[in-house]
Amino acid sequence: MNPLFEKIEITDLRPIRDIVYQRLRSAIIGGQLEQGERLVETFISENMGVSRTPVREAFRQLEIEGLAENIPRKGTIVKGISKKDIIEIYEIREMLEGLVFRLACLRISEVHIAQLKENISKMEQCIVDKDITQYWILHEDFHGIILYSCGNSRLIDQMKQIYEYLTRLRNFTLVMDKRRAKAMQEHKEIIDAFEKKDEMVAEKIGREHTVNAKKFLAKEIHLF
Repeated sequence: MNPLFEKIEITDLRPIRDIVYQRLRSAIIGGQLEQGERLVETFISENMGVSRTPVREAFRQLEIEGLAENIPRKGTIVKGISKKDIIEIYEIREMLEGLVFRLACLRISEVHIAQLKENISKMEQCIVDKDITQYWILHEDFHGIILYSCGNSRLIDQMKQIYEYLTRLRNFTLVMDKRRAKAMQEHKEIIDAFEKKDEMVAEKIGREHTVNAKKFLAKEIHLF
């Protein structure tokens, strides 16, 4: 049985609809549920051990978010994340991440700057070792340190959702390899701005970092 459809434990105190929604959402974003795949209400409710009502509510939330679509006589179909979606998400990320970097520059500690430098060193070694799995773990940690250093809880919540959407791009390893050297240089420039406490430069570099990634993906990825 796919873990996605395992029965929901009664020890999980979250509302059932939220658990169903989060499972389906994560599976769509992660690619376990593919574009065009049909979501069968009875199958999901029976295997998760819940009534059909929270499943229908989860479907509606996925439709609102644009991850699923209800088609007459076909039912609810996975829409997934298209290339257009990715570009739009990057446009939003550009604005929000610029703010993250500016606020982080004002508030980040020396300890966290040292952690960023250590991350960069380890990421470079991962590139040499071709350990891409560990590279992405360190990459996530790098951005996580910066994100939480901004100190704005609402901004953090927004960015966490954006980062979750973009995790699917990690599947395109060969494409991302072409940009990795440039991205590493941008990461180092960001640390330099933090050390100088130049929040305007940090914001500028942060936004350019996102814009460069968006342009690269728009050109290279044709799989959506």
